[in-house]
Amino acid sequence: MKVFFVVKGPLIWLDEKGDHSEAISMCTTTSPWRANTTNQVGLGAYYVNRLFR
Repeated sequence: MKVFFVVKGPLIWLDEKGDHSEAISMCTTTSPWRANTTNQVGLGAYYVNRLFR
């Protein structure tokens, strides 16, 4: 089965008690990719940063 989610805003994880345990946003997801992958494939950080607002 394939599922496609459209998330507008951060994705917030809750623990068993319903308390906030972690939040994932576009910024936290792409930060490691920007730091590692872009340099490995030859894209400069300046070029990639221009793609994001």
